Amino acid sequence: MLSSSTSTKPKLTLDEYFNYTNFPSFSLSPDGQQLLVHTRRLTWDSNTYENSLWLYETQGRRKKLITKKLSEAFKPQWSPSGNWIVLRQTENSTTNNRHTHYHYRRLFESEEKIEQYIYLYCFLSEKLLPVSIGTEILSALAWSSNDSSLYFATVRPPSTKEDEDLDEAEWKDVIQYRKRKFLIDSTICRVDIDRKNRTLVAKINILKNVPFLIGQLLFSSVEQKLLFSSTGGILESVKDFEIYSIDLRNVSSLSRITNNEVIEDNLQLSSDGKYVLFRQIGQILAKGNFNITQQRLYSADLTNGQIERLARDFDGNIVEYATRSDGIYILGQLGTNVHIYTQQSPEKYSVLQHGWNGTYESIALSSNQNGSLAFLYSSYGQPKEIYFIRNLNKLASAKAITNENKLLIQRNLPQHKVYKWTSDVDDRAIEGILHYPPEKFETKNLPLLVLLHGGPYAASTNQFDGSAASLVLLAASEGWLVLEPNYRGSTGYGDQFLNEIHYYPLSLPGRDILSGVDRLIKDGIADPNSLAVGGYSYGGFLTNWLI
Repeated sequence: MLSSSTSTKPKLTLDEYFNYTNFPSFSLSPDGQQLLVHTRRLTWDSNTYENSLWLYETQGRRKKLITKKLSEAFKPQWSPSGNWIVLRQTENSTTNNRHTHYHYRRLFESEEKIEQYIYLYCFLSEKLLPVSIGTEILSALAWSSNDSSLYFATVRPPSTKEDEDLDEAEWKDVIQYRKRKFLIDSTICRVDIDRKNRTLVAKINILKNVPFLIGQLLFSSVEQKLLFSSTGGILESVKDFEIYSIDLRNVSSLSRITNNEVIEDNLQLSSDGKYVLFRQIGQILAKGNFNITQQRLYSADLTNGQIERLARDFDGNIVEYATRSDGIYILGQLGTNVHIYTQQSPEKYSVLQHGWNGTYESIALSSNQNGSLAFLYSSYGQPKEIYFIRNLNKLASAKAITNENKLLIQRNLPQHKVYKWTSDVDDRAIEGILHYPPEKFETKNLPLLVLLHGGPYAASTNQFDGSAASLVLLAASEGWLVLEPNYRGSTGYGDQFLNEIHYYPLSLPGRDILSGVDRLIKDGIADPNSLAVGGYSYGGFLTNWLI
């Protein structure tokens, strides 16, 4: 932070706020010497986003631009040796769209087949080389055990003209809800790459067709298996989201690893390649009973299929995680902060790693034993940047390796505090984040804006959020006192806190919010004659109820 007083700093402007740089993904090279960073920011002239891929030296902090046309749909991946990076670019409109049934249906309506490419960046030669993978649409990819081959999944259109016509008729029927699902199959392939004479020659082998859309693909060299997740594209049934495997020594059989009527995402292999880890998204259906949990972490044994919950002692919401031979690194939300926790084995307790209060949003680990790691961090007054350390014990002294949002700490920003109250329904303890206008911290009789998060299974946390969905900084900079309440249904306060809204999805969180407003007025902080409310998604429903 700058040492000058806040009164000498200029006010945050609208353009500066929306010029905020985000970091959709980043990853460390296997040896921890290089950091791959995806940055995303607005380009006003073209009315779009610029997605750039940068290569940082973790030692010297020098950076090199790889491309400004990175596809958002695929996270770049290091090869096993660290000498190559596989990525996608936006040659056409197909590569930057999200994987949805509607998106694929629209693509299949066109008779034109567009050649699809992946790109390999050579770390040694600094060259970006295209590899053709045919005309079918890519949905997932993964490196094999070496730098000479990759596995990938493509989307296949409906198999017959009759299927297409039936789907088209049901899609356009605005009276009767469709009974059939749009038929999307996937093809799993391996591409072998020959790098003779400084050119890349690719040979594609089809391994297996499966009757669903593949969302993520992993390769276990130890088990010689491909692991992949099925996805429904649109969330209609949790049964569409499961984890499968095929044994590469006998690809004829398809094994289902999970069968639990929940959504699994963020698949990762354990360091020994014998387990697949996944995060479970909150809804559980068991024997006809509906239950909501915060996000949890599980592992599945690839040999016997046994599934085990990890970090069972952690009562918060698991936001993200990474795995290495020394254990699991978990980003866990408790209250308004997201901290780093570690767990050496499923039998042991999770351990809080003491760093800064705020939000550790994402984490990347090197695969070697030197312990280096990178993380994305922000807090109320500290914009998002990526930090790097060589030892977890040095977490509190980590240094930023990026400097994309430095302008924002040169502005006179709002100040913040956690505000607590009790609900007038049942005296349930509730808290939220209170944002004061610049130069008005803890002053009285301020105009109040209540800004509601979506979800409802989400939370407002101690982070610097420069997205269009959160206008906290702008509103507070314009003189509003902004309250972000973590009403019942919010994550980070235990599973019971989520489930209490089950039969009262609007009235109970609404009363929680009104109790907070009443307390602010009673404390003399908010002006009772100047009150406003707003929210997005579920927060929009609550806004309507409150009005």
